[in-house]
Amino acid sequence: MTDTIAPPVDAPTEQVVSARARRARPPLREMVVGSAVLVGVAGLAITQPVLDLFGRNPEFFVAGRYGPRQVVLFGVLVAVVPGLVAVAGSTLASLAHPRLGAVVRGAALAGFAFLFGLVLVDHAGVDGAWLALPAAAAIAGLVVWLERTRPSVRTLLSYLAIGNVAFLAMFLFASPAAEIVAGGSAGEDASVTVPPLRGPVVFVILDEFPVTTIMRPDGTINDARYPNLARLADASTWFRNASSVSPMTSVAVPSMLTGVSPDGGELPSHIDHPRNLLTVFGHRYPANLYESVTDMCPPSMCEPGPRGSLRTALRDGSIVYGHQVLPGGLADDLPSIGHSWGSFGDVLGSGEPAATAGAAGTAGSGPSTSAEAPGAESVVGEDGYARWHSLDEFDRSALGQLDIMRHWFGIIDAEPSVNLAHMALPHYPWTLTPWGTRLTQFPNALSDDPESSAVDETGRLRYQLHALQVGAADAAIGEMIDHLQGVGAWDDALVVVSSDHGYSLTPPDFGRTLTDRNAEELLRMPLFIKAPGQTVGEVRDDPALTVDILPSVMDLLGVEADWSFDGHSLYDGSAPTHPAKVDASVQPALDVAARHAAETGGDDWDGLAAVGVGRDLVGRPVADLPTGEPSELTWAPDDEDLFGSLPTDDGRVPHLIAATVTAPDGGRPPEIVVAVNGTIAGVAGTQVPGDEGWRAFGVVAPYFRDGANTVEAFEVETTGLGPVLRPVGRA
Repeated sequence: MTDTIAPPVDAPTEQVVSARARRARPPLREMVVGSAVLVGVAGLAITQPVLDLFGRNPEFFVAGRYGPRQVVLFGVLVAVVPGLVAVAGSTLASLAHPRLGAVVRGAALAGFAFLFGLVLVDHAGVDGAWLALPAAAAIAGLVVWLERTRPSVRTLLSYLAIGNVAFLAMFLFASPAAEIVAGGSAGEDASVTVPPLRGPVVFVILDEFPVTTIMRPDGTINDARYPNLARLADASTWFRNASSVSPMTSVAVPSMLTGVSPDGGELPSHIDHPRNLLTVFGHRYPANLYESVTDMCPPSMCEPGPRGSLRTALRDGSIVYGHQVLPGGLADDLPSIGHSWGSFGDVLGSGEPAATAGAAGTAGSGPSTSAEAPGAESVVGEDGYARWHSLDEFDRSALGQLDIMRHWFGIIDAEPSVNLAHMALPHYPWTLTPWGTRLTQFPNALSDDPESSAVDETGRLRYQLHALQVGAADAAIGEMIDHLQGVGAWDDALVVVSSDHGYSLTPPDFGRTLTDRNAEELLRMPLFIKAPGQTVGEVRDDPALTVDILPSVMDLLGVEADWSFDGHSLYDGSAPTHPAKVDASVQPALDVAARHAAETGGDDWDGLAAVGVGRDLVGRPVADLPTGEPSELTWAPDDEDLFGSLPTDDGRVPHLIAATVTAPDGGRPPEIVVAVNGTIAGVAGTQVPGDEGWRAFGVVAPYFRDGANTVEAFEVETTGLGPVLRPVGRA
């Protein structure tokens, strides 16, 4: 007889274990509802804000040359992936252990709910991290609690999964970005008749360039600082009363190239502007292009650069989303969106442009173009465009843009061709000098606060730095004229040199936000048009607008087309057809020029540096001035270690002097003058509080020399016998 050993009473049989596992594992319906909840909350937290933002900012996709398939995939991935990853993670965890699955699912739900809370807090206008983060955490806790304890809430959240489909459908079919999904391109327009060109068409669009910077109070060009623009005016028609239809590049540049004033909702591309300067000529002539914001040349005409990758679009989308939801300073470590992300900067409240932008570009080549500008294969953009962000750091710099401009005009020869370049010059930040060097630093510590005690001095310094970079642009224009003359293209060329808009250097309304006080500087821009065969300059004060440029070019070239324009030809005697946003008279521009002239001491570069208390001393040798007792002030110049060997290896010279100046009582010190190699070269008069004293900034005239340099500072004491220099010692 065989003994049978029964299992212990408390030991579960295999069947019992299996039954318990089945009871512990949630039923299929529960898993489906739970997954739908994750997808629904992910839609509220991520899909809706991302697709809404990108749908309202299609310039991002235009700037990156993203095709319809890429835009669709972008939308699908944003709508599907976050929820799908959460569902897959919780499902796999449940297979390993039911409790682990519940933990993973709860964590995913809490994470999505927290992001949704940040979105809600952001829309409520809460920016401080100390308040936003706890509020978002409270919202997340509430959502998780309600989902676990209230079946009706859980059911409602599961229905939100359908919202992902709705958000995606709105993005693909009902948003401004839907135009890209629909595709389309412009070819050669059969309604245009173009007579044979005698020479090249050369169209230069600069950026953030107020015409008032180059004007004397009497309305003439300051040829002491800007000899090449004066030289251009001597052989072209200078429309001294020209202004832009918009301070936004994405609106202003299309208006120049189409003769139509965009309504602000159109894309700066050939899709929305199929009739433009480039399509006037179609395939008739080779094209040499560098578009810094727009994408006006259709693929049928121009050989486009490579499209942005889907990976890049998703990466950029995550950065923009971070800026949208992260409060306060938590987004500071993310890449800036102020001038690199389409109009996201306006949507999300970005501030002063950084080294970007602003502007950016792409170059395309026509069928006969022999070379492309550096960076031509990059995906670039402006004042918030992803194209610009995709360029490397050098190409985004003012020096990089200058190099690209030189390469661009170096391609032009005497043969008929179409040449268009939009450069981010003399765009903020201002780091170039007219002498082929760069500044050693930029005064980022300056404040735009209208209540600041230094707001007027800040405006003065901004004007000085801007004027230096305009000088660099002037030198480039001179090089272009020399090149065109050297290759025999100048006489028969049609040349347009202009800017998309100006820039306000008027305190306290600095920058590109249009107000009643700064329109005369922000919207007025230079406009020079040299007709083929023109050799004598002309100055005209009748109003001219950016929308008048293309009709004028077509008129000068004898192009016939049945196109409709908002502008009119400036050469056929017709009356203006579009209202300007500035005064009809040129006098307000002269008033701005007079204000800047009153702040400085003369027309030349010594005069630009001659400001404040020591303005009459700039350019005078120290040895010719009386010297008194040492000042009680001390100073510590930032770049003292560079003075012994200039220029630096990378071509920098400290034409902006920055220093910490300390007074005995710790109060705000007086302005000091700076001598370079024994000559008073400038005034450090813009002062803001710093950590170890007052920070003083000042532009100095070109008295530096190659090699070792001596830099001294003096306090100016006014006496009955005249100014006395009191040496300021090193801190």
